[in-house]
Amino acid sequence: MLKFSVTELSGLAETELVLTGGASAPGFLAPVVTDTRKVEAQDFYLALKGERFDGHRFVMEAAKRGASLAIVEKSQIEAVRQEIGSTALALLAVPDTLQFYQAIALHARRRHKPFVIGITGSSGKTTTKEMVGCVFSASGKGVHKSLANQNNEIGVPLTILSMPEETSYLILEMGMRGLGQIDELARVGEPDLGIITGVGTTHIELLGSKENIARAKCELYANLEKRGGIAICGELSDLVRNACTEVFSGRVYDFDSDKVEITAVTSSGTEFSLKINDHSERFFVKAHGSYLVRDAWCAVKAGILAGLSVAQIKEGLACWSTVEGRGNIIEAANGLTIVDESYNANPDSVRCAVDAILTSSNFQNKRKFVVLAKMAELGDYTDPLHLELGQWLRDKAVDFLFTVGAEASLIAKGANGSSFKIFACADKAEAFDRLRSLLAPGDCVMIKGSHSTNLDELVLKLNETGSFSAEKTVVGDGS
Repeated sequence: MLKFSVTELSGLAETELVLTGGASAPGFLAPVVTDTRKVEAQDFYLALKGERFDGHRFVMEAAKRGASLAIVEKSQIEAVRQEIGSTALALLAVPDTLQFYQAIALHARRRHKPFVIGITGSSGKTTTKEMVGCVFSASGKGVHKSLANQNNEIGVPLTILSMPEETSYLILEMGMRGLGQIDELARVGEPDLGIITGVGTTHIELLGSKENIARAKCELYANLEKRGGIAICGELSDLVRNACTEVFSGRVYDFDSDKVEITAVTSSGTEFSLKINDHSERFFVKAHGSYLVRDAWCAVKAGILAGLSVAQIKEGLACWSTVEGRGNIIEAANGLTIVDESYNANPDSVRCAVDAILTSSNFQNKRKFVVLAKMAELGDYTDPLHLELGQWLRDKAVDFLFTVGAEASLIAKGANGSSFKIFACADKAEAFDRLRSLLAPGDCVMIKGSHSTNLDELVLKLNETGSFSAEKTVVGDGS
């Protein structure tokens, strides 16, 4: 983690230290930590405050663990002083600890000057982030990227502050729940290159329309405009184009205009070609489906525009592998091929997942079982978007559709009249029982739902079941 002096922090806060219990101002460098469970001797503790937590309640705990400085809000300093009593601790009072945490991160970003890549989009953010990480790691220089879900107003500064000193490339995933939030994150990270993977219906419950979602995502490009940065878009729809022109005057490098050609699809992945400096170059990614190829293109394009060599980009992309719950393929001992997409779901990512199993030669001769639970955060659009997804599925060459839960049953309703067999299950237990009666070795099962549906439990159960020996049935008429 990056370290700071008290002089740096007090200068950034434009305020003096308050010393309690005979403490003296720390004269050493230390990291800024927000979780008391991770505080070590001499660390600087910053008390964040949220809807369900208040770090000011744990200042004494931080002191017991050896913190030499606590950064607190001015409105809380008297309460903190009463709590710690005569404990020796330096206090730095600021108006808002979250804003100050972000200010420290921005200060660090400017102090160390890494090349920053910001990534957002309705789906594919994490996959693209991981692909970009692999591509830039092949440069041989230090790469640091967002971990897990560190993509919000706390996670982005945490990612910045946790980067090693030798970081040359900093990759920041940026999520959002409303207008203004990508802007907030981009102001902290100051990206040199921005990637929007695409704009769909994720968070439409909070934003009300796809137009507003596009505007929210393009806040990333608005911050590039201020810095003369590079803009990449995986899917430059009319919505994104319109929102982009309002805030960004530079060129947007987009997938559709780059003449990407898929040259081979094998059981292990997809090869695609891209013209670079009048030469056609081929790249390989361990993924299937048009959306994942777009994510891979985003990573390739980022590498090219940042000055990496073609050889480095090829090497890095080929090293990428799927993240757990995001399309990883499990070849189970019982003979099933399980495509684990259980981490999350929205209308766009479900289409991507279905297309992936339909286009991959790895699944060509397998019966295809699609298991879907609800897609969350759709608000008033929940019913129509689930129905619409079912209607989209109706003509797809799958063999069985299983839906899990009340909301997902609308997918089954929308798919009614298809040539495949449909089962609308009340819960995971019913889905497992029905699957167990139909599955046989050699079948492919793709499982996808929003994280709250816990379909990872169904993935685990199917993987751990000893054997499936059902007689392979002829596909029904969708009744």
